[in-house]
Amino acid sequence: MADVLKGHVSPSSGLFSHQHPYFPEDLKLPGYEHPVIPFGQILAVFFAASAILFLAVYVFSGQIKHLSAGERATLCWFALTGIIHLVVEGAVVSNADFYKDKSGNFLHEIWKEYAKADSRYASRDAFTICMEAVTAFIEGPLCFVIIYGMAKRSPWRYTMQFAVSLGQLYGDVLYFATCWFEGLKHSRPEPLYFWFYFVFINSIWVVVPFICMYNAARAISTAVAKGNKHSKSH
Repeated sequence: MADVLKGHVSPSSGLFSHQHPYFPEDLKLPGYEHPVIPFGQILAVFFAASAILFLAVYVFSGQIKHLSAGERATLCWFALTGIIHLVVEGAVVSNADFYKDKSGNFLHEIWKEYAKADSRYASRDAFTICMEAVTAFIEGPLCFVIIYGMAKRSPWRYTMQFAVSLGQLYGDVLYFATCWFEGLKHSRPEPLYFWFYFVFINSIWVVVPFICMYNAARAISTAVAKGNKHSKSH
């Protein structure tokens, strides 16, 4: 019971009698291997690496004199989300048998842990994997195109920022919607897995892309308004 109160279920807790810790309990995953790395270590490494990357890019971006503090934060966001898309999400798309891994591969361990919040990654749900493929291999590289555009002050950067952010927002909304439509049967109910992994972490890719879309739309609208004013003055 202590494991439930803490929001974490370990293989030795006795709270599940089947081979794996995922929901639904009758999900068949032949060859499943329990995680090698403790979940606390997985979370600590992931969030520490994310924070270090964000801060490092923010400091480095200070060398680009024309960027405001807000633009530097936006650049950091696209650097971080681009790497997460390509490396972390790309790993689950490319490795269908991640849950069978015995080696302690960190990327496989991340997905063994996260699948407790959404087992569709382990069961290879068609929508989920296809959505992640688009996110990883299209939106991921485009994040770095946006960074290049911001550094060079390219006029197309706002259009690209809006398009990629819209893709992130749309994919995340569908991700939530399909899971709710199926009755959340793929998610464990413990707070750590449902509220933190599934709801909170994924909500970041709703809130931040919306802000990026708003900023891009405002910049585009301002530029169009100035262009129209200039045209009328001639």
